[in-house]
Amino acid sequence: MKKMTIIILYLFICCLPANLCLGADEAKSDKVLAEVGGKTFTSSQLAAMAKSLPPQLQTMLADNPEIKKELINRWVDITVLVKEAEAMGLDKEKDIRLKLDDLRSRVLVDALIDKRISRATSIPPAELKAYYDNHPIEFEQGEQIKARHILIRVEQNAAPEVDDKAKKTIEMLAKKLKDGASFADLAKDYSEDPGSKINGGDLGFFGRGQMVKEFEDAAFATKINEVSSPVRTAFGYHLIKVTDKKAPGKVPFEEVSKQIETTMLSDKNRTALNDLVSKLKEKYEVKVY
Repeated sequence: MKKMTIIILYLFICCLPANLCLGADEAKSDKVLAEVGGKTFTSSQLAAMAKSLPPQLQTMLADNPEIKKELINRWVDITVLVKEAEAMGLDKEKDIRLKLDDLRSRVLVDALIDKRISRATSIPPAELKAYYDNHPIEFEQGEQIKARHILIRVEQNAAPEVDDKAKKTIEMLAKKLKDGASFADLAKDYSEDPGSKINGGDLGFFGRGQMVKEFEDAAFATKINEVSSPVRTAFGYHLIKVTDKKAPGKVPFEEVSKQIETTMLSDKNRTALNDLVSKLKEKYEVKVY
């Protein structure tokens, strides 16, 4: 719980500068939560800042008065620091003014985009399918295999005795597999690849060009449910078990529909923004030297 509170405070503090720059003439009905040198912090400001937090953290804030109290104290901390910076005239320094102007510009641009552009949030299924049908080459996929591996790490230029020790270990594991041991269990116990050992060495599906050549050649030459001979790569010695294969072909629509939607949403929103910028360039006199 303490760790989560720290995360909330960090996120909250990150959103403070933009809100402070906006200033506030609080409504009289607002409850004043804190005051620093005549500047007040109200319940509506707290609510507005809380909205910038992820939904789960907003719920925690609403349910935990202690977190609310801490946020108010953080506002006080930030505000006294800002007051002191202003008293020192830091906001008048050229490089600081440039940063403040940049921050102001970002806030205003975000606000304008929210007001003037209807951001697409979903794409009709028919449009997704049309994109898929009209861009067949994008979804062509070469042969894929799914495999597990066990890695015993050893440097490429390791001393002969070190290399020999790693080789003997991988040969010992190969013998255990021939005697009926579980590949997944051995991977969890012996593999030195932290990214896959927790999953029993599972690497998921991959295609050609995604692994180092020695590993790739051995993996694609191994039949389903068989284990390769020990393979030496720059990382060390591997044993590879192929668990599935996919023939070359077009990726099914269902597997890429989300990817297509992400692409189309990005394109639509980018086009809307470019159109707005083009219209504004006609409205305002633009000179580029």
